[in-house]
Amino acid sequence: MTDEPIADENPVRFTARQPGPASLASATPGNVPFQSRSAPIIDMMARFAAWPLMTALRRALLLSLPLVLVGAFALFVSALTTLPFAGGFPVGAVEAVRAVCATLVDGTFGLVALVLVAGFSHSLATLTGTRADSNPVNPSSVSVVALACFFITVAPDTTERWKEALSSSRGLPAALVVAISASYLFLFLARRPQFRLRLRGLGADPLVGDLFSILPAGMITLTVFAMIRQAQVAFGGPDLTTALSAAISAPFTGAEPSALLVAAHALISQFLWFLGGHGANMMLPVVEQMVAAAGADGPASVVTWSFFSVYGGLGGSGATLCLIVALLYADRDPSTRRLAWLSLLPALVNVNEPLVFGLPLILNPVYAIPFVLTPVLLSLIAYAATAVGLVPVADQAVSWTMPALVSGYLATGSPAGAVLQLVELAVGTLLYLPFVRIAARLRLASNAEAMSRLLAASVSDEVVHGHRLIDLPGTAGRLANALSRDLVDALASSDRLYLQYQPQVSIEERRVFGVEALLRWEHEVYGLIPPSVTVALAEDLQIVDRLGEHVLRLACRQRAAWGKSVADDLIVSVNISPRQLQDADFDLKVLRILAETGLEPSLVELEITESTSLAPATQAIGALLRLRNAGVRIALDDFGMGHTSLHYLRELPLDTVKIDRSLTFTSQGDLNEHVIRSIVALSRTLGLRAVVEGIEQPEQLPRFIDLGCARFQGYLFSRPLESGPCLDYIRANAGAA
Repeated sequence: MTDEPIADENPVRFTARQPGPASLASATPGNVPFQSRSAPIIDMMARFAAWPLMTALRRALLLSLPLVLVGAFALFVSALTTLPFAGGFPVGAVEAVRAVCATLVDGTFGLVALVLVAGFSHSLATLTGTRADSNPVNPSSVSVVALACFFITVAPDTTERWKEALSSSRGLPAALVVAISASYLFLFLARRPQFRLRLRGLGADPLVGDLFSILPAGMITLTVFAMIRQAQVAFGGPDLTTALSAAISAPFTGAEPSALLVAAHALISQFLWFLGGHGANMMLPVVEQMVAAAGADGPASVVTWSFFSVYGGLGGSGATLCLIVALLYADRDPSTRRLAWLSLLPALVNVNEPLVFGLPLILNPVYAIPFVLTPVLLSLIAYAATAVGLVPVADQAVSWTMPALVSGYLATGSPAGAVLQLVELAVGTLLYLPFVRIAARLRLASNAEAMSRLLAASVSDEVVHGHRLIDLPGTAGRLANALSRDLVDALASSDRLYLQYQPQVSIEERRVFGVEALLRWEHEVYGLIPPSVTVALAEDLQIVDRLGEHVLRLACRQRAAWGKSVADDLIVSVNISPRQLQDADFDLKVLRILAETGLEPSLVELEITESTSLAPATQAIGALLRLRNAGVRIALDDFGMGHTSLHYLRELPLDTVKIDRSLTFTSQGDLNEHVIRSIVALSRTLGLRAVVEGIEQPEQLPRFIDLGCARFQGYLFSRPLESGPCLDYIRANAGAA
């Protein structure tokens, strides 16, 4: 099913061999300078992104994604009910839809701050804890303490203020400050023995003891935040939500709305997004101040509530709708394109989180420049177009979830607003395009490196959690998981999995007496996947038996298709995996495939590797005996002179032994030469064919002929060929010298 990679020298050929298949996709030379220059920045960003605080923040925001999506679509539907066409529906039905949407909005956006606190604290405890901790802390207890500190610190005095404090629009800055400070303080205390109670055997549930043991740390943490809140009240200060809103907007106080101020707002908002914060919501107090100041200048002011949502963030903050268009146009990676298509629907209602976290954009140095600067440029374009009168002022109230082009028209009451958005979409796409191409080249280089690691792991004996590839750490593991999903699809469709055939030649008969079928997988993105990687993935997925049957079926079909175009006794060899041999119905499946393809059993040779473990031996040997009796040939691959080889030679019903390629590297009179001579003599005594594999250099051939060898396979004669070129080679070498 697979073959080992061999150096491609310029060997003497049986006859001229055909060019080989395309090599594994790799980075072009042009990628290397960029990669080497940017590597320190990427490494620095990667270390910063891996910091537990940043990882916990990303996970906390990601946990709120379902709430944000549901809330955004509810707002969108509610906004639709205000449009003129809604007048054609019964008033009661429209009001019911609005009521349901309002409930969804309150139940989603109204809980985002709480989700951030709970998610951050739980994630931080998980990320910073280890199995070796002498004083472990249950992550759930950290969430409980952090939530309590949040309620203590915020503590508004009215229901409306409570809704504001818990919402995504106002509550995120306070939630972030409390989540970070409370979690770190509590974990610092709870992981020290002087702040824990030593309890043993308390209750049937170990959680009871865990919770009671951290009571001192929890009490101290809550007391600290209660004192902070009391000091705040005693000095007449506002609650934390109000105080943070004032602090964020303070640098902009008194500033006249201008293009520079609009650009500064977009720049800071996007930078916060890039670091993992919800920039739009955290900068909301600044927007309120700018809109209030602009309102004093009269109705003709450029800066309005709708201006920011309509022009600055097509597809959400970061103008991610532009990025989606650029990805679909320039990136050929299937997983990236799938992500872009999945992110398109949320982006139409200006929700950017799927792409922000999925691509990701947060702390991604490749996309830092366009992600931060594209909204700045779009805001300046919109400001200039409005200021000079090319488009009317966006003074009509429009929900921020209204899709682009529609929102531009509704906010301005003119098609010019939609045209301006279309221009912005084109400009933003052009800004993202070169960075999409850079990211694709870097990903290609990274995938090539990861593929090299997969190749090394696929031929090693090391197993991680019962798997050889899919549980590998880092990029290699992610690539293995992606390939494993694609392998299942490829096996189902069979258009990407195909066979090549390496001729086996007889010097005495001057002809090709057989071919070995070798599996190939041409991936649509990564090119030709090394066969050993394909098989190792199939073993990890426990589908190697299906893969083996597929290969056998393809090989039998091809041999049957050649028919009388080749010698009547030309055999096709197929590798058999240990898992196939352990199948109780293995022999029946082989015979069924032979019957389906109409191929004589004597034209098929099943190859078993010398290292194969025939467990249970009786079952496997019984299946091979039944197949041999039916006419199927059996070969022992990688044959040496070890104990296992000799044991198999005695136990198995063999027709052929294939001498291990490690023995082909011989010099005059060395030990390998004596071993090969013994194998050839033993094979003749037992009536077996001996085939020497791995013949690459011209000087090898006469030496092995002198040792009594007559049948060979290797790059000296031909590399593996597809069916058409292989047939041409077989015909060209019928009786060749």
